[in-house]
Amino acid sequence: GGFIALIDCATSSIKKTENDIQTLLRRHNFKYASVGFMFTILKDIECQLPENISGDEIEELALQCGTEEYTVDPETNIITFTIEAEDEKELINEVKESKLDVVSNSARYVPNEMTSISDSETKRRIGLFMKSLDGMSEVEDIHHNVENMDEIIAAS
Repeated sequence: GGFIALIDCATSSIKKTENDIQTLLRRHNFKYASVGFMFTILKDIECQLPENISGDEIEELALQCGTEEYTVDPETNIITFTIEAEDEKELINEVKESKLDVVSNSARYVPNEMTSISDSETKRRIGLFMKSLDGMSEVEDIHHNVENMDEIIAAS
């Protein structure tokens, strides 16, 4: 598989931003395509846990909320449930029934398939493209499928 990027933008001029991104893509010899289906949307829902809750009670709570995917920060006593976006309403209802306060609710895009880029020319083009996107004020986040992106960015 090749390099894919899903770019989150906030703009008052969708056409201009789209044209600017398409120009960058052409400049770095990449193609514009719809890639949303190549990502899964995961929700991270953080809730404040009650004081003195045991590990067993936390595990039971997570199961009640319909997920085994969770982490607990012992310093803040916050539990983070990680679920697929389509399960969000059900989890929120379970959280409310459990009398937990939702502290934050955020989404992230996870690629369905990761890849590692080894070709030096492709690495160079990806690095320049990512830096160009980073310079656009409209770009809020870039989701991608490249395992060695940190190495690519550092080298460009």
